Amino acid sequence: MEIQMVLHLPRDAASVPVSRQVLDGCLETLGVAPDTRADIALAVSEACANVIRHAGPGQEYQVQVSARNGTCAIEVINTGSGGGTPPPDGSRTGARSAGRGTGAEGPGGLAVSSGPVPETAEHGRGLKIINAVVDNLQLTSNERLGTTVHFEKALKWLPAAPGQHLFDSDGGS
Repeated sequence: MEIQMVLHLPRDAASVPVSRQVLDGCLETLGVAPDTRADIALAVSEACANVIRHAGPGQEYQVQVSARNGTCAIEVINTGSGGGTPPPDGSRTGARSAGRGTGAEGPGGLAVSSGPVPETAEHGRGLKIINAVVDNLQLTSNERLGTTVHFEKALKWLPAAPGQHLFDSDGGS
């Protein structure tokens, strides 16, 4: 079984708490543990804020969520024409991976730099924050489709969680 949700949102700062609260409400209803929900909410907020900051004017973005096999996978997609700011490393194509503890690298290296962000910097912490609270982080960017921030988080359940029952009754698939 797989549960999916897709939000099509305007590039507006007011959409960040909306996406976070809608997702958190769904996860709460399924019985996901509060600490897991908090990590997902933080990662979604950072990814949405990043899209809003870097997308071109008037563009929309999407938040795609799926839960399957005890994992929540989220993609925040700048659905614009790619006219926004390029990823932090300046590339416009290819994939980047920064999974914690995996040592995985996409073409050209990790998406999240290993060096610290200067204390006086106003930006540059979002991907580091996401990477710190999720199990897998990947960035994909191309001229035509925009940028996708993909991350995954293993779901921890409250006792007798309806979501865990739904997944277990279906054999977890």
